[in-house]
Amino acid sequence: MKKAFLIILLVAVMLGISSCKRTDVADPSWQGPVGFNILLEGSVNPALQFIDGLIHTSTIYVKVTDAKGNPLANETIFIEQLRSQYSSTQINWGYFSNNQKTIQLVTNGNGEIYAAFFWPTVYHSEEMWIHALMVIDGRAYKYTNVPEDYISLTMYKSSSTAMGTTK
Repeated sequence: MKKAFLIILLVAVMLGISSCKRTDVADPSWQGPVGFNILLEGSVNPALQFIDGLIHTSTIYVKVTDAKGNPLANETIFIEQLRSQYSSTQINWGYFSNNQKTIQLVTNGNGEIYAAFFWPTVYHSEEMWIHALMVIDGRAYKYTNVPEDYISLTMYKSSSTAMGTTK
C-alpha cells in the first residue's frame, strides 16, 4: 500500500512539474474585435455656452490611438448629436461645419480630428451630447465593440432674451 501511494505521489509530482513550463502570455490577435485594441477619446472647448439667440461655436477634438498609445491615422470618425448619452435618436439642435446634424472626418497623422460645432440659438435642454464613434467597413455601428466616446455639452438659457423652451 505504501508503495502504491509513493508511486502515485511521484507520478503526480512529475506531471505537475512538466506541465508548468509556460513563461509568457501571448497578446491577443490584432485581427480580433477592434474595440479591445483601439482607444477613442474626445473633448469639446468650450463645453459650456449661453443660449442667447446668437450663434456660438465650439471645437470638438477626438484622438484615436492603438493599445500601445500610438496614433492611428486615416481612420474615419462619425460624429452625431444626441439628447442624452443613453439615447440613440439623433437631434438637430446645432450643426457642424457641413451645415448638418452629423459629420464624418478622417484622422490626421497624429490620429486627431477637429470639428467645428455651431451651438443652438434656441434653448432646448440643460445638456446635450456629442457621440463620436469609429467607422468600420463603411458603417458606424452603435453599441458594439466599436471605439466610441460621449462628450457632454452644457447649455444655459440667457435671461436677457425671451426665448421659449422645448424639452
